[in-house]
Amino acid sequence: MPRHRWWMLFSILTIFALTFAVACGDDDDDDDDGGPTEPADEDKMGGEITVHYVEFDSFDPHFSSFSQSIGHQTLVFRGLYRLDKDNVPLPEMAAEAPQISADGLTYTIKLQDGLTWSDGDDLLAEDFVLGMQRTCNYAVAGEYQYILSNVVGCDEYYDSENEGKTAAELDGLLDGVGARVVDDLTIEFTLEAPQPTFTILLSMWPTWPVPAHIVPGAGDEWPTDPTTLAFNGPFVVDSYTPGVQMVFARNDSYAGGHLAYLDKITFRYIEDTAQANNAYRSGELQMAVADTANLAGLQTEFPDNLLSVPSASTIGLEMNLDREPLDNPLVREAFSRSIDRETLTAVILQGAHIPTTTWVPPDIIGQGVTTDSYADQIGYDPERAAAALEEAGYPGGEGLPVFSYVLRDTPAGVATAEFLQDEWEKLGIEINIEIVDAPTRSQRFTTEDFDLFPGGWIQDYPDPENWIIGLYDTDGGLNHYNCSDPEIDRLIGEAQFNTDNEERLAQYKEINELVSAGLCGIAVWYHQGDHYLIASELGGAREFSTSQDRVLAGDWAAEEWYLTN
Repeated sequence: MPRHRWWMLFSILTIFALTFAVACGDDDDDDDDGGPTEPADEDKMGGEITVHYVEFDSFDPHFSSFSQSIGHQTLVFRGLYRLDKDNVPLPEMAAEAPQISADGLTYTIKLQDGLTWSDGDDLLAEDFVLGMQRTCNYAVAGEYQYILSNVVGCDEYYDSENEGKTAAELDGLLDGVGARVVDDLTIEFTLEAPQPTFTILLSMWPTWPVPAHIVPGAGDEWPTDPTTLAFNGPFVVDSYTPGVQMVFARNDSYAGGHLAYLDKITFRYIEDTAQANNAYRSGELQMAVADTANLAGLQTEFPDNLLSVPSASTIGLEMNLDREPLDNPLVREAFSRSIDRETLTAVILQGAHIPTTTWVPPDIIGQGVTTDSYADQIGYDPERAAAALEEAGYPGGEGLPVFSYVLRDTPAGVATAEFLQDEWEKLGIEINIEIVDAPTRSQRFTTEDFDLFPGGWIQDYPDPENWIIGLYDTDGGLNHYNCSDPEIDRLIGEAQFNTDNEERLAQYKEINELVSAGLCGIAVWYHQGDHYLIASELGGAREFSTSQDRVLAGDWAAEEWYLTN
């Protein structure tokens, strides 16, 4: 399907999901024994596979923000609701759609009866309340806490670390978080303002339950050994060898959808996609991320096994604005205007992605399919790049420091770095390419130990707020590039709970321009395409490949994977 048609299709699905996000749901009662809500297809049951993955940064869903971590967690933990392929929230651990008060501030949710953790302990309302409290807890320092800022008391508790509170006062703040156990099977959430997307948020990892019999307190440490945890997702952690692999086995206590088809899934940790593709060739792997530095060759070699799909994802050069001279917008303009996005995507990355200058994908924010919205302000123009650098006080790069550029060791990533290094050298800009493993890369970003960082965003839920809030507000939990713009902050404050959707979208369009054209922490390169090698005998991965994918095709619903022979 042509790329622009993919964007249009995703736009239609987005509008559908937003329109019905709160109203839709499965109102049928689930089995009293807490078993799966629909029978598994017996013809698909059984078998084991090994797939390419990268090692997690954290196994704690109430802390995590990186896709490889969330991908692991999605196999073994699940929430009250799940998003289907059209991004509509449906009950997963919940028994039905939430009951919402007339003022839109109170959500009452019933759990399925008979839910258990994988170790047999009861899964109760207190486990979900504890999950919300952990994400709101400053001691956990959850990277996604910001999405729960509308939950009563969540920000107050999260911001209390350095306020000199007594233990009693902190306990009071914890009790003030708007998540309450009504009874063992009933939870009540209280919001500060009506929020059309709240049911969608209840499908996301920051709201997933905690095995309270293992982690009893909101501030207690999450186990470092994943095998010591209990799980409520379609799989359990069977074994873990750091740096090598993790093995998952079917969880027969899973009560959402249907039991997983596969007996076991092994995540083999391979940083280099070229190496992973060789393992796929030899039959060691049934699925792998394609090496986009060799995409044209893979298209010829594996015409029936290469899956290429667009992703609701934007990638670019993230710049640490707390470091001089990156705090100077003219220096950032010089970086951006010296990037030939067309050549980068068409030649270096072999047509794998869509060049762009806009942060939020245009259809998601109501701007059609135009991807070069801000080319005049920040697009490729070497002469204007040199002029910006001179105006900033660094003619020909004189006086500039050497900038660190932190990346993982993948062929496409290294090829991109070397291409940019050559482009920037023409301006007198020098970079030091630092190649690290995935956990180190994640840690360098979250601790803001970088100058330049090739990164970006993969949509978590279908709304433009997901591309802005927490990422570009001054105190945003994921704003590790330190973008700070009073006008962005003002517009976020107006848009976040605006029930006039047309006006709200207009406000997010303004914010998108301030971020994109203002280079507020990022110089956008492209909207990402995802490319996977999938063995012919592996079903379900292609069919469930959506914008919810974490690392591999359909890994947000790995219970749907099966072997055809």
